[in-house]
Amino acid sequence: MKHRPTAGLTLLELAIVMAVMAVLAALALPSLGAQLAHKRLQSAAQALADDITNARFEAAGRGQALQLEFEAGAAWCWAVTATPGCACGQAQACQLQRVRSVDHAQVRLLQARALRLDPAGTAPGGEVALLESARGERLRVEVSPLGRPRVCAVAGVWPALPAC
Repeated sequence: MKHRPTAGLTLLELAIVMAVMAVLAALALPSLGAQLAHKRLQSAAQALADDITNARFEAAGRGQALQLEFEAGAAWCWAVTATPGCACGQAQACQLQRVRSVDHAQVRLLQARALRLDPAGTAPGGEVALLESARGERLRVEVSPLGRPRVCAVAGVWPALPAC
């Protein structure tokens, strides 16, 4: 009687493969968490820059000034509004666009100033907002005197973004 080799893996071989995969996953998890925090912060900063750009064009299209209103803190938010002082904490008719902290999990709005976009598309230049990830990375959104936003890096490694 001939002994035929069996196809497949033994239970011991499967256990070894699973143990190696578990070690590799444990090594990759912190790096994955850092990348996720990095992307969340970049996404929030870019969303603000996009809202500024859209508000700039909307102000020109309407022929009226628009504002960006902010609230910092745990339940931060920003809103593009047609009326100065229209708070973003709750939905209101004066808001054209509203973004809340729940839209960008684990990102904090550390500080921000209200921004007025004139019908000509201009705005007072300077820093608009400072955002921070759960890992302490920081991005700043600035506006030029022509109302053009830019995102720059305050803290952390950001190869694709200029330093502030």
